[in-house]
Amino acid sequence: MISLEDTIKEVNTKRPDLDRNMVRAVATDIFYSGEDPTTVLASDSTLDRLITGYKSRQAAAGAQSVAANDPTICPVCKLPLKPVKLANDRKAVFCAKHFVVFPIPPSKEGK
Repeated sequence: MISLEDTIKEVNTKRPDLDRNMVRAVATDIFYSGEDPTTVLASDSTLDRLITGYKSRQAAAGAQSVAANDPTICPVCKLPLKPVKLANDRKAVFCAKHFVVFPIPPSKEGK
């Protein structure tokens, strides 16, 4: 079994066009998959699927972070958030299903 660092080097050697973060993420996926890294790295199609999976996760994460900037809907289920009170009577909105909480800044409480 090869180490994570060796897996990173191997992914970088096979795909020098990938950026550092993508190489590390793909190598980590390979290393922790439970499969033999040399077997996974031997298959170009498997490596392509891992790269495609990483790109789609990044795209989804980007979409969720944009949705999370809207404190009126849950970024996961897209349903309206319910008003709740935090400690010291601070106001917030909450999705009970996904445990998403957005505190309302004191400057916006009166609006």
